[in-house]
Parts: sequence; structure tokens; C-alpha cells
Amino acid sequence: MESDPLYVQTMGNLSDGLHCAEAVTLAVLRAFGRADPLPAVRVASAFGGGIAGSTQELCGAFTGGVIALGSLLGREQAGRELKDCARHVKLFKEGFLAEFGSLQCRALLDAQAEQGQAAPSCAHITARAASLLGGLLREKPLLLNPAALSQAQCCGPQLAPGACPFGGCGC
Repeated sequence: MESDPLYVQTMGNLSDGLHCAEAVTLAVLRAFGRADPLPAVRVASAFGGGIAGSTQELCGAFTGGVIALGSLLGREQAGRELKDCARHVKLFKEGFLAEFGSLQCRALLDAQAEQGQAAPSCAHITARAASLLGGLLREKPLLLNPAALSQAQCCGPQLAPGACPFGGCGC
């Protein structure tokens, strides 16, 4: 685990002063060929520590992973479906929950305190989240092929106005 390049890179990002959401976003986007990850890292800036440090919302490491997935697999045109992106977010969420038991920042910090850590730290959770996401993305390399993505986004089915881009949730 600690030898995984994404784990190591994410720990380095944390050492450089980035917070959980930024560190995961940057490591994953660099690892999977995003030429300019900085716009997504700026978006991630608001989500560290359970959204702006509140610790009451989603874990920033998880949110950073979702931001990276959106950057890699999100759509560039309104009206296109998002099933591939949604499927990856669901798989990432399932893996994160299986490993850590919660998506909420405060619950994760409290669990660390219960395990006897004097000063709860999310560095391991953050680096492990990037590792989990990297493993998932390595399993699905065709989805990250820019030519295939461009073709799918341009030539995929046009959704009806108001239709759910994620495949049926009714939003």
C-alpha cells in the first residue's frame, strides 16, 4: 500500500501543504494524464476537511476523488449521459466505505481516535483514497482514452431536456 505511487504522491502533496481533497485530486489527475490539473485542484480547495474544514460533511479525500473522476470522465456537452462517470463514482464510494466504514469526515476522525491515535490524522485515509481510485481507474483504461472519450461525448445519445444524465434517477 505505502509503495503504491499514488499513495506516495498523495503523501507528498500533503507534505507540500495541500489538504485532503486537493492532494487526492492532484495525484490522481497527474497519474492519469490530465495536462492541467490545477483548475480541478482549485475546485477541490473548498472541500477539504469535510467542506471548508467543518468536518461535518463528506470526507475531503473522498470528495477529491469524485472531483478527479468528474474531471476525467465528466461530460463536456450538456445533454450527454454520465453513466460511466456515475458507475466509477459508485465503485469508488463502495470501496471507500468498505475500507473506512463512513464517508463523513467527523466519523472517520472519531474512529481514528477510538483506535487510540492521540491526534487523529487523515493522511493515511487521504493517500489510501487516491490508491483505491487509482486501482479502479487502472482496471478501466479504455474509459480514459481521450479519443474514445471525445467520440463518446460527441456522438453519444442526446438526452431529452430534463432527463437524468446518470441513467434514471429522475433529477
